[in-house]
Amino acid sequence: MKDALSRLQNFALMAQEQAPALIDGADGEPSPAFLDYCSKHNLSLDWVICGEGEMRRREAPNLATIETDATFLHGLLQGVCVLVDTLNHSASPTSNALNALTDEVVQKADRLLSDISRLNMNGETR
Repeated sequence: MKDALSRLQNFALMAQEQAPALIDGADGEPSPAFLDYCSKHNLSLDWVICGEGEMRRREAPNLATIETDATFLHGLLQGVCVLVDTLNHSASPTSNALNALTDEVVQKADRLLSDISRLNMNGETR
């Protein structure tokens, strides 16, 4: 835990704050002050304790971000379909399979985008 305390103190120095004095509790568990500090700064416990992974936790996705990403993906897939159609001048098993695959992926993206929109209309939080 000495390395973890060092990482936490270096972060606190960078953030111009005071790191918690104790990072472990009486039974070796993470102290509440340590967990609160990590939560407040969105620090990954894997990074603080083990020195592994990203320093910051990935933020929880929200519906607006997911909808934007799905819309973007849908547009990209439609573009792929146009490219496949323009390159596909011969009927071969490979080109037929590629056409079927791209059509299926676009249909899945359509359903996903529709489902996300319905969730949004049903009052899911953004």
